[in-house]
Amino acid sequence: MREPEPPGTDRNLPRLWLGAVLRRFFPGQQVADEPHWIWLWAGFEAVLFGVGALTAAFWLAPADPFGVNAQFPWLWLVPAVVAMRYGSVIAIVSVLTYFAGWLAMEGLGLLEGAFPQAYFLGGLILALVCGQFADVWNSRQRRLRAVNAYLDERLNTLTRSHFLLRLSHERLEQDLLAKPLTLRETLTRLRGLALIVRNEALPGATEFMQVLAQSCQLEVAAVFALRRDGSYDPEPVARLGPARALDLADPLLNYAVEQGDLVHVQMAQPGARDFDQSRYVICAPLTSASGQRVGLLAVERLPFVALNYDTLQLLTVLLGYYADGVEAGLETRQVLARVAACPPEFALDLVRLARIRNDAGIQSAMVALVFSDDALGTDLFVQAKRLKRNMDLAWEPRVAGRLVQISLLPLAGPAAVDGYLDRTEAAIRAQSGVDFRSGQVVAHVVHLSEMPAQELLAGLVARCHA
Repeated sequence: MREPEPPGTDRNLPRLWLGAVLRRFFPGQQVADEPHWIWLWAGFEAVLFGVGALTAAFWLAPADPFGVNAQFPWLWLVPAVVAMRYGSVIAIVSVLTYFAGWLAMEGLGLLEGAFPQAYFLGGLILALVCGQFADVWNSRQRRLRAVNAYLDERLNTLTRSHFLLRLSHERLEQDLLAKPLTLRETLTRLRGLALIVRNEALPGATEFMQVLAQSCQLEVAAVFALRRDGSYDPEPVARLGPARALDLADPLLNYAVEQGDLVHVQMAQPGARDFDQSRYVICAPLTSASGQRVGLLAVERLPFVALNYDTLQLLTVLLGYYADGVEAGLETRQVLARVAACPPEFALDLVRLARIRNDAGIQSAMVALVFSDDALGTDLFVQAKRLKRNMDLAWEPRVAGRLVQISLLPLAGPAAVDGYLDRTEAAIRAQSGVDFRSGQVVAHVVHLSEMPAQELLAGLVARCHA
């Protein structure tokens, strides 16, 4: 499976330029970000409704189909409704349909008199007003949808993290004797798998299968990649033991694909499905926190005592943890390639927020606080670390002669950044009696923009070294 091209490639330049032009003239429209077939269908629908309205008007009033002399211009309700549904661009298409219909009827000799300029100008203004109303609310809806999607993704990630924390505290000594790796060691190995660059559909799939074999005692299993058409590649990307090609007709496999969750042979209900004919014991799609599928795990054999509730829970979480890394692996690798010391969690959230900034225009920021490497600077640095909010991510890069804390502030505009700095300075002044100037604290602020995230982070780190 070919990896998607980064945003700065030459092939994407015409699309980015077209999107910038359309956003300048029609701020509420995100034409370049939507699939092309959606806008083609919207234009076709506008033309179809316009032709249908003209046909009905000509059938009802052949002498005046456009209703120029009528008491109310009923014909312009169609462009108004289309404009309120799709926005200003499609509203213009609907008005042009009426204009083309007038020219066609005039050429066929079905209309008499001069072209009613004021009549069409009023209809165009009505359609544009309705379209602008739709643009504003569609833009607000997209922004709210982007914020909710980010918060849902953070909530899913936090839920899995809390589950892993609870699961790690419930491990007993006999479980650790049966498994050569602890849960913390397993997660440490999984964190870097998606950053492995190879010519394979799923990065680090071979190492991932080895981790599953040691943690969940899998004996014969394979992981399969998801194709672009939504089907699974029958040839495994990585395997354990003599695993065979994927059996697309297997009942357990089809049930797992339908449910979108982990299923096993003990889930069979009488009269529901014949899982006895399945050659698989466990089938589980690899689904990220955002709901994106990247592959499928099929287990053919594992010890009977290993098919228990704890193993299935651990397997579910490990699969989701790996899928999260694969989903954001490409863009995260670009950040880590530019700033190698950046933590993967910080790079992942930076990529997510940069995508939200480019798609919905919702601002986020990075704030770097640079302290002097002395007793006072160390005390102020510790105080600033305690003021970090739960939703913020912090990274402490190593800079010679300085103490640096870089905070990623999600969904924060200029006002929120100023409030963060004022709050931090006020807390430091209350505890130590110094402000940023007297304490030799330097603050660098970078707002996420259309520039690639790795370049923004690299520039901020370079400013901290200066």
